[in-house]
Amino acid sequence: MTKYFCSIFLLLSTALCQAQSVWSKLNKDPFKNSQVYVGFRTGANYNTINIINRYSLIKPTSSLDEGLYDKKYQEVENIGIIYGVSFLYQFEQRLVIGANASVNQIRFKYTQDQPGSTRSVNFIHNHDLNYLDVPVFFRFMFRKINSRFWDKKGRKPTVPAIIPFAQVGLNFSMLMNANKEYSKFTTQNGIESQEFEKNADIKSLMSPFTVGAFVGGGARVRVGTFYITAEANFRQGLSNANNQNARYLNENLQNEAYDIMDDFSFQSVEGLIGIIFPLKYLSKKEFMPVEI
Repeated sequence: MTKYFCSIFLLLSTALCQAQSVWSKLNKDPFKNSQVYVGFRTGANYNTINIINRYSLIKPTSSLDEGLYDKKYQEVENIGIIYGVSFLYQFEQRLVIGANASVNQIRFKYTQDQPGSTRSVNFIHNHDLNYLDVPVFFRFMFRKINSRFWDKKGRKPTVPAIIPFAQVGLNFSMLMNANKEYSKFTTQNGIESQEFEKNADIKSLMSPFTVGAFVGGGARVRVGTFYITAEANFRQGLSNANNQNARYLNENLQNEAYDIMDDFSFQSVEGLIGIIFPLKYLSKKEFMPVEI
């Protein structure tokens, strides 16, 4: 009987020591207060143009007609797509720094008229640009700070399933390609006809690099061992998107459409959905991620 009780005591002691050892190991884990994520993101943007300086080859004969030949920027079809990868480092329950690498499509359109008493001409210019975007940002998570210690029963610290956040950052963009489609329409005696529709590579007319800032917010949602993020941002360009030194470089545009670029920057509102995966695990065997 004594041997029986001794055996049970030894088993219980061993189990208790193992449990204590696991609990101590979890609470002494040097990585428990940080996490690294990698993921993918995609979405769409709505873009508008902020004019810095206007330029035109056609000049009015009267000061009363100063804005007659100005480009008229449209705001209906300026929708582009965004897709790329995300990298995040959460070093505290509420604080995250991150960077993205994305392809960002920017579309915009303007028209330019040459009115006349019997014959008028209308030019339509559609632009399609693709940038390699690298936004670098700081994110604040709106959540209560909880204890990071595991309890003695081996239960992990509680983390909200849905956490809203706000973010602010800088955006660095490199132009990948830029194309322009321009058309000429003539109206005479009430009859409109299209004279031509052409395409041009305008990468050389654009600045190769632009810088901007953005502010936004969203939420992170836990789904199993990964997370889904939804965010909306307002972006403001801080530099001229046009290459001032190449304004008169494309002679075909000047001769056929009397077109030269204004100086402008981009403004846009974007919405994105992403999926991020944690890279640090407490247990590689069970793929139990460090949750903060």
